Amino acid sequence: MKGLLLILLSVTLLLPLAGASADETVPASFRFGADVSTVLSEENSGVVYRNRDGEPTDLFVLLKEAGWDTVRVRVWNDPFDEDGRGYGGGNCGVANAVEIARRCKEAGLSLIVDFHYSDFWADPAKQMSPKEWVTMDLTQKCSALYAFTTDALTQIAATGVDIWMVQVGNEINNGMAGEEDVDTVMDLIASGSRAVREIAKDYGKDIKV
Repeated sequence: MKGLLLILLSVTLLLPLAGASADETVPASFRFGADVSTVLSEENSGVVYRNRDGEPTDLFVLLKEAGWDTVRVRVWNDPFDEDGRGYGGGNCGVANAVEIARRCKEAGLSLIVDFHYSDFWADPAKQMSPKEWVTMDLTQKCSALYAFTTDALTQIAATGVDIWMVQVGNEINNGMAGEEDVDTVMDLIASGSRAVREIAKDYGKDIKV
């Protein structure tokens, strides 16, 4: 609970700063954004976002009205165990990402898609392979990564949201998707990047990779 309160407090404190986007000292290309990957879980647990008058308001609307223009959503492959119980942290699977993309579209916000290529958090301390990829060799894993990226982005792009950027891997300092060898990781990155560029071409979008 303390962690959640701190996150919400941080957002509250930062909202007034968004007005700085009108400051001519801030480059026009500067993006004001936030990672909102846990918003669905928060709402499902009873969290209510309110405007300055204390009125319940959709978080995406609040961000847009405060001058923010972009949100990020992290995507995990299969954030559930064999009994269908979520691992936590927002259970950020593709379905959640699609719903967040839809709400971004409605609020007029752009989207950053952050693929972790794992079933839970991926960071410099842990880059675990998704369950379904554990026994795959590199060729198979590259194909699976390409297919997963393509399928997820196809669903997200179908909402009509403006996909501004896609992160192919998350904090990949020491590897990605269970791989540590630099050349192997580069092959995986190439597969993911190819998928993003093909989706961008199909949907007529300019997506940063």
